[in-house]
Amino acid sequence: MKRTLKLAAAALGAALLVPAFATAAHADASDCEKWSFCFFYNSNQQGSHDTLGDSVPNLAGYIFTSPGNGQGQPVKNNAASVVNNGCPAHVYFNSNFSGPNDFIPMFESANLENTYNENASLSFTTQLCA
Repeated sequence: MKRTLKLAAAALGAALLVPAFATAAHADASDCEKWSFCFFYNSNQQGSHDTLGDSVPNLAGYIFTSPGNGQGQPVKNNAASVVNNGCPAHVYFNSNFSGPNDFIPMFESANLENTYNENASLSFTTQLCA
């Protein structure tokens, strides 16, 4: 009986540690620094992300860098959600700030709708910063 209890306690302890280790390698919205904009590989600010601080007319060459699903993949045409910790911004379907877009207010996070996995540029609306 004692051996069974010890095995059960060890199994429970191991089960409790697994989520802690899995979470440690997971990027989330809190990883996005103030006055920056983060693209996330998955919806609901999940998976790997990449952080930008300026408008970008063409997201080619940017990759998801943080740990998580999508790490190493291109940001262009692969982002599903965002966190905006800076000025209001638009994510555009096309390069050079054109085509359908998603508006992301200051200090908001969102799943992309008009540019879900079809995002090519980012433009900050700096005159709207308070």
